[in-house]
Amino acid sequence: MLQSVNFFKSSFSTLVHISKPSPTTRPRLTTLVTVGVSATVLLTVLSLLILVDHFALNYARREAQQRLQQLSWQMRDALNGAVRRATGDVQLLGSLPSVRAARTPAEVRQALESLQKTFPDYAWIGLVNPQGKVVAGTQGELEGADVSGRPWFRQGRRALYAGEAASAAPAGQKLPAGAEPWRFIDAAGPLMDADGNYSGVLCVRLSWGWMRRLAQTMLAPAADQQYAAELFVVRGDGTVMLGPPGSEGQQIYSDSLTMARSGASGALKESWADGRSYLTGYARSGSADDAATLSWAILARQPEEQALSGARALERQILLLGAILGAAMALAAAIVTRRLTRPLNELSHTIEARLATPDAVPTLPAIQPVDTFHEAQVLSRALAEMLRNEQHHLDALRGLNERLESTVAERTREIARKALQLERALGQEQSTQQLLQERAAELRAILDNAHDAFIALDPGGVVRDWNLQAEKLLGWKRSEVIGQPLAAMMLPLPLRRAYERDMRQLADSADGATTVLSRRVELTLHNRAGQELPVEVSLAYVPRSSGHLFIAFLHDISERKQLFASMEELALRDTLTGLPNRRALMKTLPEALQRANRSGQACAVFFLDLDRFKQVNDRYGHEEGDELLRQFAQRVRGAVRKTDTVGRLAGDEFIVILEMLGSDAAAQEAADKLLPALRQPFTLKTTSVTLSASLGIAVHHPDDPQDIEMLLGRADRAMYRHKQQGIQQRARR
Repeated sequence: MLQSVNFFKSSFSTLVHISKPSPTTRPRLTTLVTVGVSATVLLTVLSLLILVDHFALNYARREAQQRLQQLSWQMRDALNGAVRRATGDVQLLGSLPSVRAARTPAEVRQALESLQKTFPDYAWIGLVNPQGKVVAGTQGELEGADVSGRPWFRQGRRALYAGEAASAAPAGQKLPAGAEPWRFIDAAGPLMDADGNYSGVLCVRLSWGWMRRLAQTMLAPAADQQYAAELFVVRGDGTVMLGPPGSEGQQIYSDSLTMARSGASGALKESWADGRSYLTGYARSGSADDAATLSWAILARQPEEQALSGARALERQILLLGAILGAAMALAAAIVTRRLTRPLNELSHTIEARLATPDAVPTLPAIQPVDTFHEAQVLSRALAEMLRNEQHHLDALRGLNERLESTVAERTREIARKALQLERALGQEQSTQQLLQERAAELRAILDNAHDAFIALDPGGVVRDWNLQAEKLLGWKRSEVIGQPLAAMMLPLPLRRAYERDMRQLADSADGATTVLSRRVELTLHNRAGQELPVEVSLAYVPRSSGHLFIAFLHDISERKQLFASMEELALRDTLTGLPNRRALMKTLPEALQRANRSGQACAVFFLDLDRFKQVNDRYGHEEGDELLRQFAQRVRGAVRKTDTVGRLAGDEFIVILEMLGSDAAAQEAADKLLPALRQPFTLKTTSVTLSASLGIAVHHPDDPQDIEMLLGRADRAMYRHKQQGIQQRARR
């Protein structure tokens, strides 16, 4: 009887897969979940910190450098604009009749003081005779004084000149003492009389106060935003002309200053003499070859720690938030896990007590049902039912064991062995069927959610399967195409015969199938609406017990085709004017020459150059220059025939290709029609300008050699001859 009890106890332990407690203590599920959640949050926070350190700091540094570079550009443009205004006022004064033909110094003084009232930053304006004696000056200052030794007089006799004043006071004027040193800029130029003869020098002395006000205005937004940016205006010898308190008059040396002197502009990270690391934007004003400009370096710097303070604060916030989030999630995980594992712990304690029961005990301890959640409820009921069944069998065995102990034991062992084998066989068969069903469902889900269209065909080309993407791509529902021949539905007639021939070859030879299926092909199919659809097709050969199948994957390449076409179109267009660019012209011109040879009629090439475009660009800015080029291109396009080609070669140079010309005179007539249209005023955003264009003509006859470079060179030389003739005509006027 005791042997039977031991047998059923061992059978119960095997069925529920429970062994006696191991002497090695394992971690609890609550601990494992809490540690896992904490580690996940920690890794997430560390990853965010690495990303912030790598990207946010670099982004903040680039933004600060770009801001400082723009600040140096603004200061450079303001300095250049002030100098240009001063030299322009010198030219304006020289052109005034009241100055050129004045009879007395009082008349000249009146004109000079009128300009000084308009621009209070002009500390002194004077007129000097050819011998260097001041004829007239504002407020009568220095009248009669000899200034022949001043740099502005020596340089201003020949051309416009701008430079720093040699003395601190304007023309000897006594200035009040202040917290900052007085600085001035002299702008001078020659004065010509009505006959064009040299009659003296005009000088305008510009005070440095405007530059200080401009620097304060530029730095005011930076100060409000706590950027701590500083501006430096540095002379050619490294002396600071304008800068933070205590730096003016000092000489500095830095990499940014060296780059600015070379004419470059940009921003970099560098260490200054105070040992701190700064982000510095740099630029150079004026031109070293132009005496009418100031070739000074403009530096805008900011401490690196100040520029990156926002990114550092973001790192600290992420770290604090991650710590708080990690602690909260770890606490929540511990509470939730403890609550979820409570019924499992109760079951485990009951089972451990059951396993610890001595073999001689006639009644097994009962397992109480657990009603917390479904899985624990099912498990507790199953275990309780198994224990009841076991107790029933034990009671029956106790009654039979007295008479048939050996027989029952042997039969019981045999039944248990057979039942276990049968259960294993049934379980294996059920698992196999379930696995096949799952695999079939997975395959159908994969095919239905694939990005490419899927079609399965039998050896006769009849559709046997069709996924959702095929329905979307081709328009036919799966129920409409199953059992239908593929070629008759979507292949054009020229491809249908080749398709039927290939299908016969594939059906007859497996080697042929391997050769065809080893490559991808592009085809043009017809969808249900009759529209052409470019696709990329890849085939697969699937052998089966009752024959074989051909599997085709179709990928829509319409967007790829459109992308290639748009990229080719963009590569042949000028982004500013929308006209064909140099590459397109070099492609179009040979085709035009070939058409001229075939038709027996001449073609011509116009080489156009916009006169004085650089002056407009320098005076009004690049945006106005770009607008002028766009209007110029539209005007050229509107003045020629629609069949003619107009393109932009580079800068302000344009090419016009005229075809089907009856004679050389037709090209000249087109040019005579084009040039007057280009001399009409151009209305820009802030001003209106009137310019002219230089035009060179090169005619290609059908018997001429097809040399593009020679034809363009002829048109270019003709354009320059036209430009020189225009310059000579303006000079004679």
